[in-house]
Amino acid sequence: MPHLFYGKPAGESVELDEHETHHLKVVRAIVGQQLLITDGDGNLYECELIEVGKNRSRATIKQSKLIERREEDVILCVASENWDRLRLLVEKAVEIGVDKVVVYKSRRSRSYLQKEDKLKLVIRDSAKQAARYLFPQLEIRESLDFLDEEFRTIVLHQSGRPAVIGDFAGKIRIVVGPEGDFTEEEIELLKKRGEFLSLGRKILRFETAAIIVAGMATFLNLKI
Repeated sequence: MPHLFYGKPAGESVELDEHETHHLKVVRAIVGQQLLITDGDGNLYECELIEVGKNRSRATIKQSKLIERREEDVILCVASENWDRLRLLVEKAVEIGVDKVVVYKSRRSRSYLQKEDKLKLVIRDSAKQAARYLFPQLEIRESLDFLDEEFRTIVLHQSGRPAVIGDFAGKIRIVVGPEGDFTEEEIELLKKRGEFLSLGRKILRFETAAIIVAGMATFLNLKI
């Protein structure tokens, strides 16, 4: 499949930023070459490259069409201390079709406000690799305040009842705790807002548990 690029349309052309210009140079794209570009909002643009600059490039739009419409069927909420594991999880969440990723700070995890731009680039590059024209939304929260929103919530925790695959069908918000687990106060709050489910006897890393459940949810909701 041809490489997919990201850019925002402006009139009859699309501008590609420094990150995408670097991608163009890596694949040795030349002026006059045909490109596939998405705006991350579900649209695909068939374009002709007209300029490759040092930090910016431009392409003329030949044809455009809407491929995907935004939905929020599967929301994945994660907390982490470890950047490498979080990055891996976000990459896989994008590939398997999660609609929104919420990175939140718990008592035993760190804030990722300072890495918002990096997380957006992870989402962008993963979506391009997976040919997703509608990029997942990203939210970064400093607490569990996102639980105030009305949404069916599943909390992955060993203390929960054994899960069955049907638990992950339909619109769902999946909450995964940090490496050091939730505090007692957080567990009490989460019990008021969602259902606790266990994936079995083995102790899984947070990213492993999240990928398993997100994969089941996106498969059942026809997101893959």
